[in-house]
Amino acid sequence: MRFLNPPITEAILDITVNLHDNFNHEEILKFHESIKDSFPNIQKRMALEGGFEFNLENPNEINSQLFSVSNKPEGYIFISSDQKRSIQAKLNGFTFSRLKPYESWESFYGEAYQLWEKYAQITSPTEVVRLALRYVNQIMIPATGTIELKDYVKTLPEISSNLSVVMESYFMQIVVAHSDYQPSRAIINQTIGQISENEKGEKVYPLIFDIDVFQQVNLDPDDDLIKNIFEVNLRTFRDEIFFKSITEKTQELFR
Repeated sequence: MRFLNPPITEAILDITVNLHDNFNHEEILKFHESIKDSFPNIQKRMALEGGFEFNLENPNEINSQLFSVSNKPEGYIFISSDQKRSIQAKLNGFTFSRLKPYESWESFYGEAYQLWEKYAQITSPTEVVRLALRYVNQIMIPATGTIELKDYVKTLPEISSNLSVVMESYFMQIVVAHSDYQPSRAIINQTIGQISENEKGEKVYPLIFDIDVFQQVNLDPDDDLIKNIFEVNLRTFRDEIFFKSITEKTQELFR
């Protein structure tokens, strides 16, 4: 199903890999040479180091070690001229991101997979270990009258009927599986933001519906099963979660 005004603010395809131990991160720049006309902007991605230290004698005392940038590069980020598309070419994998406007699965996936193949040709991964699709949706709910979230989404947090409270905000995360798409899993994040204005100047509540579907694998980088998992398991699983979680009233917002 396609909408005139889809709610997708970002679509992400991610492939995690293992590279040879002696792989030189600068070899990734050869990948950029083949795509620099479309992705001229480049940033070096550096590793973060740091953490927290707890004092066992005084649990209320926490010594924080601020996260800092190390001298160890993790890869590069290549960004298109219009800032709408980006590639993270890393030592542990490949990530392609497309910001709004999202045109179609065929356009998004076709470009992402072609770029993945170029990355794989340069880096020669020893194996692919994880595949993932993530869609961040922003549903603009009209802020008129009394808002009932159940009129827009079917999956919501539930408050005890014994509590006389009004829910003002929430953040919900659930992990789900489906027998038809085993062994894929999905992480669903949902929250609602503060009242704002849409492009028409109308008052709306932005509801974020973030769906991250993934599957652990152990495949060669040129295995055709990778395409099958993306196109059948992950895409179909994501679509089922989205379309069976929203109401007809919500779909009208996208038409």
